[in-house]
Amino acid sequence: MIKDAVIIPEELELFHIDILKSDVKEDSKSVGSSYGLQVAHTTGHNLKDERLKIKLIISLSDQSGGANHANYEIDFHFKIKNLKNFYSVNEDNTPLISGNLIATLLGISFSTARGILYERLANTIFKGVILPVVSPKKMLETKK
Repeated sequence: MIKDAVIIPEELELFHIDILKSDVKEDSKSVGSSYGLQVAHTTGHNLKDERLKIKLIISLSDQSGGANHANYEIDFHFKIKNLKNFYSVNEDNTPLISGNLIATLLGISFSTARGILYERLANTIFKGVILPVVSPKKMLETKK
C-alpha cells in the first residue's frame, strides 16, 4: 500500500445504493428533542473489478422513554480507479485497505445516508431528525 496515495475525488464513483433494511417502529408518544444514534459499518471488496462496498448500520432510538426506533442497513457500492494504490496484501492473502480511503468512503456514505434517512423519516415520528456530522476517522472505530 502506498500510505501517501492521493485520493482524487473524480476517481471515486458511487455507482449503486441498496437499502437492505428499513424498520421504523412508532408508539403513540412523540419523539422528544433527544434521540440516541448508533452507527456501525462493514466493508467488502472485489479487488479485480476495483470495487469496495460500505455497509452502514444505523439505529435511532427515542431517549424520552418511548418505544420509537428506526433501524437501517444501507450498502454503498463504489468503483475506485487505481484501487491497487490503496491496499497491500498481508501474509494470509488478506488485503489491507488504506484507512484514509475507507474513512473517505465512510464520509461519503454517511453523508448520503443522512439525506436518505431525512427523506424516509419525513412521515414518521422522527420527522425533522437530521443525522449529525461525524468524523469519518472516528467512524473507522465502528467496524462491526
